[in-house]
Amino acid sequence: MSDDSFHNKTYDVSLIASLNFQQLHEHVTRTLGRIEITRAGSDDRCVLMSKRELEALERALEILSDTHDVRDMSGKIAQLAAATGPQLATASV
Repeated sequence: MSDDSFHNKTYDVSLIASLNFQQLHEHVTRTLGRIEITRAGSDDRCVLMSKRELEALERALEILSDTHDVRDMSGKIAQLAAATGPQLATASV
C-alpha cells in the first residue's frame, strides 16, 4: 500500500472491512487524509478523518460564525421571524 493509496479516497465498507485498520489510522493521522466509506445500496456516507483535523474544522466554523456579517445576518433573520411569527400564527387560527 503506497502512502497515497487512501488519501481522500472513497471505499466501499466491504473493502474497508478487509483492510488493516491500524494502517488506515496511521495514514489518516499522519497525512490528514480522509477516507470516505460507502455501502452498496445506500447513499449514506461516513468519513474517517483525524481528530486534529476535525478540531481544526470545528474551530474554523466557530471563528467564521462569530464574524460581524454572520451576527448581522442572524439578527436580520431573527427580526424577520419575529415580524412574521405572529402573523403566521393568526392566519392559521
